[in-house]
Amino acid sequence: MSSLGFQTLYRLLHELQFGAHRAFLPDAWEPMALPWPQPRRQILTYEGERPLSSYRVVAISVAYELELAGLVRLLEGSGIPVLAAERREHDPILIFGGPLTFSNPSSLLPFADLLISGEAEDVLPDAIDRLLAHRRREPAIAAAAELPHTIVGELVPGLFHELPEPARASKERVPAYSAILTPDTELADMFLIEPERGCSRQCAFCVMRIQPGGGMRLVEVDRVLDLVPEQARKVGLVGAAVTDHPDLESLVASLVESGRSVSISSMRADRLTPTFLRDMQRSGHRTITVASDGISERMRLLLDRKIKEEHILRAAKLVHEHGFHRLKVYEMIGAPGETDADVDELIRFARELARIGRLALTFSTFVPKRNTPLDGQAFMGVKAAEERLRRIRSGLAGKVEIRPQSPRWAHIEYFLAQRGPDAGHAAIQAVRAGARYADWIRAFEATPPLARPLKFGDEAAWARRRGKAAERRNKFPLPVLGAGSGS
Repeated sequence: MSSLGFQTLYRLLHELQFGAHRAFLPDAWEPMALPWPQPRRQILTYEGERPLSSYRVVAISVAYELELAGLVRLLEGSGIPVLAAERREHDPILIFGGPLTFSNPSSLLPFADLLISGEAEDVLPDAIDRLLAHRRREPAIAAAAELPHTIVGELVPGLFHELPEPARASKERVPAYSAILTPDTELADMFLIEPERGCSRQCAFCVMRIQPGGGMRLVEVDRVLDLVPEQARKVGLVGAAVTDHPDLESLVASLVESGRSVSISSMRADRLTPTFLRDMQRSGHRTITVASDGISERMRLLLDRKIKEEHILRAAKLVHEHGFHRLKVYEMIGAPGETDADVDELIRFARELARIGRLALTFSTFVPKRNTPLDGQAFMGVKAAEERLRRIRSGLAGKVEIRPQSPRWAHIEYFLAQRGPDAGHAAIQAVRAGARYADWIRAFEATPPLARPLKFGDEAAWARRRGKAAERRNKFPLPVLGAGSGS
């Protein structure tokens, strides 16, 4: 329920008189590793208290690759055939979409009757309208699949269609904002709204660079303020590049002056100002989070990150001067070309930051994503990543709080991000075996790789380029780490 896209589509379907009920994966089924099957329990919708399997249409939004484990459990637990090819006339029609469709939605195709790529605000209502206009399953799916940005999934084993271009929501559908305020979510009682959508920056590793139409779509401050309900005392500003909004200072100041607290998911170190930080501190913020991603100046340059050491250093000083509890910095290890010298620079610089104020570093392990310039690069390996983290911990022991994400699950994310529809079939095997790391590895080894569906998005544009334009595809001088991508 803390997903802004989920809430937006829920609100939209009610406004258009379709109506929608919500269903949730049981909390006990959420851990990545979990013996399966669990004792059967009926999955009922929240509003209707009806079995999920009794609905004509079920729409599922998938944010990123590792959510496939929960997806398999949700379908099996609710009695819906997991594979689209195994569903029959009276089974629900499953529509898939969500942020994963911007990168590599291939792993969703085995599960999907329909796949909507990109921003679904305009396409989903039309798809549901067509589905409900037909009594029988097959013609209903065929009619909806004629819409732009929409294809059928693996309805016939081994038959796949070219991935569609991601949809771009019409201007009238932006911004997205919350439909429900509740204390029972990750972001309790917080009203979420996007003051912008997309990102104008071109970081080499980031899927946000391929948003349809490119660049940022800005929302005027008055429009944002008008949409915040009076009863909302906490406001979350959501977007890929919120701190790039030219009027963000004015927006935050207005919200704080109205007595509300303000939260922003992540901020750019080069966009922090004394006025902005003063208002964030007044709103109750205790930690400021920025992203470095590349662990050295050299790596940030190679990744086209455009954040420099001087920006992060200035941010640390401003955060300390304005009385915040700590500065948190997102880092990413394992990008192509990274060396021990880059690790040494990270340790040296983190020590310098820690002398200014309390510092926490959150580490992820690089996973190359389709439709980015780093697609096809190798995963650094679990053992190598764990050793790199051990070295960082040792160099910063007692001075910096280290919060690493698991390299093992990054390795599984790598396979799901890089492989084709076979990854979806492997996910079913892994979940049924218990979904431990070794179960995933065995499942991938036992599943023959399939070619990824045809090019789409940036890949299609690159394929059309000739001459000097084609050379720009290879402008990132990053070496492939080698053929191996294992542990």
